[in-house]
Amino acid sequence: MRSIVHEGWQMKIMEGKMLSRCLVFILFSMFVVHVHGDVLETVRQEFEIYHRLPGEIEVLTTDDLREIDNVLRRTEARRLIVRKALHEALAGQPQRELPSPLFAEDYVAPFKHYVTVERAFARRSLQQDRPDDAVQSIHYVYRLAEELAASGSLELRVAAARFRLQMLEIAQSLVMHPLCRHEHHEQLHQILDDQINGRETDEAVWTRFREEGRQFFENITRRGFDQMVSPSLLRELMERRAFSEYERAMVEQFNHDRSVFLRVSEVIIESCAQPFFQRQPTLRQLDTELRERRGTADEPVFALLLLRDITSSMRLFAQERSGIETAHIALSVALGKRSRRPMPLNFLTGNEYEIRLLVGGVMCTYEGNIQPFYVPYR
Repeated sequence: MRSIVHEGWQMKIMEGKMLSRCLVFILFSMFVVHVHGDVLETVRQEFEIYHRLPGEIEVLTTDDLREIDNVLRRTEARRLIVRKALHEALAGQPQRELPSPLFAEDYVAPFKHYVTVERAFARRSLQQDRPDDAVQSIHYVYRLAEELAASGSLELRVAAARFRLQMLEIAQSLVMHPLCRHEHHEQLHQILDDQINGRETDEAVWTRFREEGRQFFENITRRGFDQMVSPSLLRELMERRAFSEYERAMVEQFNHDRSVFLRVSEVIIESCAQPFFQRQPTLRQLDTELRERRGTADEPVFALLLLRDITSSMRLFAQERSGIETAHIALSVALGKRSRRPMPLNFLTGNEYEIRLLVGGVMCTYEGNIQPFYVPYR
């Protein structure tokens, strides 16, 4: 297999005069998001405060029911405001663009806080025999995931995948609850059906990511170094002794990094013609060649930073797809909605999904799956 990233790397780094302004780089931050800005900003405005209140949201992951109830009461008004915003977005309310740059340190944290509250509310609802409320929590977290995935940001797309997987645990608890009824199965099936039908292809996700990266390098070339680096990235660059080098470098170095980024992005997009389990050899080669370039004289620091989470993100998206399909298939069979079309191969492993018709319900699994999904008959 030919080298993917080596060609064209030996570009001479031209020395120029010392640039006095600070290095621009807030990872995935230079890109204007064109949809659903009002909804995401509502979540941030309502739940950003809990990032400054250590311990408040963490209570919801404990077994202290009294304190959990106290936190749920204190967060109820904010949770309802977010739900209203998500409902209005679903009804087609006009949205405005998010400001650029989008990301600051811990930009994703408020979304995590909101999902933590909804998960705790759903678990508590099941403990109190209120499955209707648990269904609503699942619905609204998946609505948020749709907004995050549509934002145009890879970081928010990753967050959406994690939230969807987390809510599958709640969905499994819901269908196992003794008061869960047929209509709850129908509602959950429709939620998962919407996720499958509205799913973007990997090619679309990574094509958009390539354009985000292209825009980042164009902004560097056009605007120069005019903003502060995020604190965590600054520490990383200084530890790797890359910050002073790039503070001295001229725009030509960014052109070098840009060419590397675009070349590797094309390989990534081409790999998306295959399911995840078949594209892994290409991803392993990419990881190896990028890793070998670290610490070299022509290391493309910013290209590597943009590309460093590609394989893990792709694997997460495949896990998300597999998890949702597993639950959807089990519910479809239990509800008698399964079509006669051939069962799809698991996108993550290439294995077939296995349906087990048990005495009390339906289980869907596949080889290597740690958490099969089980649906009792109702």
